[in-house]
Amino acid sequence: SISQSDNGFIYVANNKGLLEFNGGDWNLYETPNETIMRSVKAIEDKIFTGFYMDFGFWKKNKFGSLQFTSLVKKTKVNLLEDEQIWEIENLDNYVLFKSLERIYIYNTENGKIEIINAENRINKLSKIDDTFYFQVDKKGLFKIENGTAKLVSDDSILKENTIVELFKNKEKLLFLTKKK
Repeated sequence: SISQSDNGFIYVANNKGLLEFNGGDWNLYETPNETIMRSVKAIEDKIFTGFYMDFGFWKKNKFGSLQFTSLVKKTKVNLLEDEQIWEIENLDNYVLFKSLERIYIYNTENGKIEIINAENRINKLSKIDDTFYFQVDKKGLFKIENGTAKLVSDDSILKENTIVELFKNKEKLLFLTKKK
């Protein structure tokens, strides 16, 4: 995963941790639990990351180095066994962390986390305008409304094919699937 902050720095999630590129030099911030970092998203003065059994944010200390705060530990979230965070999205004061079976909704104003559980694998989380959409295997397409999952369509195309991306095209949703 790759993201760019407002100051132009590039952040890359990789096998060793979080890479930071300031335009001249690379810095590596190792993942706190020494696992592969899967996702990164720069939002204002924080760099949100997700990896094996943890997610949270990095913020510069007074010396200019990034320090990690685990939202899992801070909010005492119970992750699923072997859970990894694959995607991060944001809207207003919410940051969403997607694993293969859950979406964690972090409220940056009050510090609370809500959890959306899925019966099957969550394939894709996409933000279109001010709405988050996600697909659940064999269930269909959902959107997040007031912190809960609401079914948008259970058409067989959306239940039986893996969505790899969603787009808006002429005020309609366009789906790109793995095979159709």
